[in-house]
Amino acid sequence: MVHIITLDGLDPLLYAAKKAIGPLQLTEEEARTTARRVYENNPRLTSFEIGQAIGRSRQAVDAYIADLRATFQMDLDLKILRMNGLHIPQERMANRLGVLQQTISIHLQKMPELAKLVNTDLSKGFTVSQVAEKHGWTEPMVWSIALEGKSDLDRFKALNWGLRTWDLWNWNDCF
Repeated sequence: MVHIITLDGLDPLLYAAKKAIGPLQLTEEEARTTARRVYENNPRLTSFEIGQAIGRSRQAVDAYIADLRATFQMDLDLKILRMNGLHIPQERMANRLGVLQQTISIHLQKMPELAKLVNTDLSKGFTVSQVAEKHGWTEPMVWSIALEGKSDLDRFKALNWGLRTWDLWNWNDCF
């Protein structure tokens, strides 16, 4: 005889963890591993929801997944930075990323801080490739921040592109 259980959208790991609570309490390592796996599968779950399922406090779950949450937030920041650079409206960003528009607004407020980190490293003499590697960004993203607000001539110099003759012609009014 087979007993089929409908989870109604509940994560299978959380269901299994809930069933383990009681006389067969999860060990600390099992709780930590389960919390991390569940968060990796669905980063939109709250620490409270995960904690209820594994029998741990929200603070304990926060400690288990702090590094994963930071990585998720940075990835989201980078996606928003790219979309903002393409001038995609916030509503479309929210729909595309599956988050609230308010979340996009909050993350957009952090964008100057991200640019400041990159510009600080560049001003210290690090190369674009070193800065990109350090922050886990692509080189074109670092270049876009480094070249922001510069004139075309300054951009050419920064990229070490030579100027061609026609770039230097100064056309006078011939009439």
